[in-house]
Amino acid sequence: MTRAVREAVAAIAAEGQGTLVLHGPGPAGRAAAGMLPRLPEACFLETAGAAGPSPAAGAAPDGAPGPSPAAGADVAEALRQAVAHGLGQLILLGTADDLAPYAGTGADGDGGGAPLAEITTDMGGPPALAAEVAAAGSVRRACELWDDAGLLGPCGRELCRRVAGDLERAAAEAAGTGRSPVAVQVVLLDSGGDRMVGMYGRLQR
Repeated sequence: MTRAVREAVAAIAAEGQGTLVLHGPGPAGRAAAGMLPRLPEACFLETAGAAGPSPAAGAAPDGAPGPSPAAGADVAEALRQAVAHGLGQLILLGTADDLAPYAGTGADGDGGGAPLAEITTDMGGPPALAAEVAAAGSVRRACELWDDAGLLGPCGRELCRRVAGDLERAAAEAAGTGRSPVAVQVVLLDSGGDRMVGMYGRLQR
């Protein structure tokens, strides 16, 4: 997939375009095209998502498929290539499972649900809900809990904000600058992959 990412970004730059759209598999691709109808097809690239369990990740505790480590590698390479080719915008669309590898939430096995619980508290959730979210075991289950509590909108947006911030910091590091040369937007889709439930990001300069 790394080679595909390199080729895709090079093709976008060759066409004089400045935006790369990364999306999860299946409905997420159709949602991306529907939300961004003016962009040429070359700007869209499917990443390794959570359509099925990967050998390394396995299944999440709630029975949902675990996120693929390849997904995070795709985005990391896309950021490096976007910086190298001078692209100004990266848009990431996906379900909670698709975003899990980039959320720093521990859903990929790197450590606990504390960040998700923190989001819950910051967005006005009660301690009992924060505790449930901390023990949820996956970003998908956390989103279900937020939805049940009427907090999916603000919590989903905050999740997108944190993912976008992390990706922009990675882009700045790749560029060796204090500010990311790539504007990142993150869109959280519902579990079906066809409806936006959260979004955050800055526009291309």
